[in-house]
Amino acid sequence: MRIVDFEWDDGNVLHLTLVHGVEPEEAEQVFAVRPLFRKTKRGHYAAFGPTRSGRLLVVVFERKPRGLVLVITGWDMSTQERRYYQRQRSK
Repeated sequence: MRIVDFEWDDGNVLHLTLVHGVEPEEAEQVFAVRPLFRKTKRGHYAAFGPTRSGRLLVVVFERKPRGLVLVITGWDMSTQERRYYQRQRSK
């Protein structure tokens, strides 16, 4: 999946930061080093991966034209999500 840039709006930044404690920069870092992508039931995508500091996050996003990504939300991986991520990475 080709990601060129990120689109942020005030609502998404506030939700991500205040509700989940994830900074926009951390969400973008997940895309930098071989993220694991999975399509969601609602037709969006989820990216699983680490931040530079090693924090494991799930970032839900919408793909827009020309490689643009609109981040919808993100959170720290749960135990189940970590297991899924680690299993998929070891394949």
